[in-house]
Amino acid sequence: MSTAGVENQPPEAPAWRENLNTHLICPDCKQVPPDLIEDNADTICANCGMVLAERLVSYESEWRTFNSDEGKGEDPNRVGDADNELFLTNNAGTMIGGGGPNVSKETRKLKKAQALQQENKADKALQTAYAQIEAWGEKAKLTATIKTTAKMYFKRVYEANALRGKQTEVILAGCLFIACRQHQAPRSFSEIFGLTSVPKKEIGRAYKNLEKFLTKSSNESIQAIEESGGIANRNLLGFKSTQSTKPEDLCDRYCNMVGLPFRVSTIARELAQKIPTVEGLAGRSPLSNAAACTYFASHLLGFGKSTKQISEVAGVSDATIKHAYRYLLQAKDSLVEPSWLGEQGNAGGFGDLKNLPGA
Repeated sequence: MSTAGVENQPPEAPAWRENLNTHLICPDCKQVPPDLIEDNADTICANCGMVLAERLVSYESEWRTFNSDEGKGEDPNRVGDADNELFLTNNAGTMIGGGGPNVSKETRKLKKAQALQQENKADKALQTAYAQIEAWGEKAKLTATIKTTAKMYFKRVYEANALRGKQTEVILAGCLFIACRQHQAPRSFSEIFGLTSVPKKEIGRAYKNLEKFLTKSSNESIQAIEESGGIANRNLLGFKSTQSTKPEDLCDRYCNMVGLPFRVSTIARELAQKIPTVEGLAGRSPLSNAAACTYFASHLLGFGKSTKQISEVAGVSDATIKHAYRYLLQAKDSLVEPSWLGEQGNAGGFGDLKNLPGA
């Protein structure tokens, strides 16, 4: 029997093509004609309330606020970019673009006229502060996240007029110091001073005042949300007070800055975690302790860096590093782990106590 005719037949047509009189009827109440309504992308029987069909795409209208004067009230903004806390107060509307060497005179005049018309003191102050943080961040090679966080902190302080009488540079230095700690990339007061030229005492005072303000501000925001019946994301909105910098937090950066391999930084970090058990080092400056651990680990694995090289990146003197190293050397038998000795793998050096220089 030949099957050629069967194979050449078109595929079976959908059911609705076979009978155009077919229409949807509720299988529960079987009302004729059916009373169907569309609600939230669902087809529902108006008689008994049974859901007859569901769709993944909703054909309802979306909402968006285009007027910046409406602010962040109860209007349901469901479309568009997420709110950016760094936005200026006068940033909405059409901006005249164009630039470069080939821009026309008319465009320059229009841009200048628009800038004069939209001049805002608050925006000017924020733009200047953002530019200063950006310049410091580029100089210190900070990540974009740290710079954005510092800008956000300053904007909150500026809008609340929290630190009256403080110079802008002092507040910015404090914001940058806290942002670095919040993102596990701590910088010492000496490093922030070298970067911003703001005295260390002023940075310390601004840091304490900023922590109090940011903690209070975040708690008030969470309380307002919860009192209105909402559920506040405490991990996102809450401000966690920063702890003092620990030596192990600095070892990775010091090792990286003097060109030591990853294995050396790992051992230096583990050694720094044992600092509280070393008599004479507990309670000392984390900078000198981290520098001493870096010096110890580099020599232990045969990559011996000089105290001068490490002092340049740590910001402490050679004598301070040698003094702290003397305590580590005295307790080397209890500090050095067996896994630190011998072959350390690819580019990991060879650990040996004989590599350690005398005090």
